[in-house]
Amino acid sequence: MNRKLILLNLVLLAIAGWLGWTLRLRWLDAQARERAIFDQAARAKTILPPPPVPQVQPVTPAEYIDVAQRMLFSKDRNPNVVIETPPPKPEPKMPALPFYFGQMAFGDPIVLLSTTSNGDQQAYHAGEKIGPFQVVSFDRDKITLDWNGKMVERKLEELAPKESPQQAAAPAPPATSSGPGVKALSSPAASLANDKNPQLGQDMGSGFRACVAGENSPAGTILDGYRKVISQGLMGQSCFWEKVNK
Repeated sequence: MNRKLILLNLVLLAIAGWLGWTLRLRWLDAQARERAIFDQAARAKTILPPPPVPQVQPVTPAEYIDVAQRMLFSKDRNPNVVIETPPPKPEPKMPALPFYFGQMAFGDPIVLLSTTSNGDQQAYHAGEKIGPFQVVSFDRDKITLDWNGKMVERKLEELAPKESPQQAAAPAPPATSSGPGVKALSSPAASLANDKNPQLGQDMGSGFRACVAGENSPAGTILDGYRKVISQGLMGQSCFWEKVNK
């Protein structure tokens, strides 16, 4: 029994000695590594410069668009400003067209017009103005007028004055002229005009005067420096007085 205990003690003593020796070797190895680290010269490392600071950009108004659109104290936060345009002015109403009484195509053509149905008739050439209208052109069928740059074309029969019921019921006086020449003009003294008492009609300008209805003096009659001319055309007989050049 004693022999086994002695043997066990010897084994334990050997194990303890081996563990101590192993620990000493490990401690010496750690000391050697530590000494090698401290003995090694320190190597200088390259230090990189810090990155450049970004440059501050100037402030632009567009950057505040969100602030303007979301401003709680603004009455209108709509970024799309609606510009209200006033409605266009209504086009002025065209005044009444002049009345047509006839025309003459001898020499420079003229047309007899008046602003009223029973007013004084005047002779107008192309390019002349009657009231707010300007005569552009005319022929046997139609006339073209200019009103504020707008061309107004009408048939001559549309511009002829309409007879009143009293005039339509009264007997028509004998006409001495018709057709595309000069239309005979009536006057209060027409009943007094005859071959013995000739009369001159309305002055048409350019040295011409119209004939008076009921006045039946023959062609070639001289009166106050005017000579009566009666001609036959395609549309009928025309009558006018022309100034005699002395």
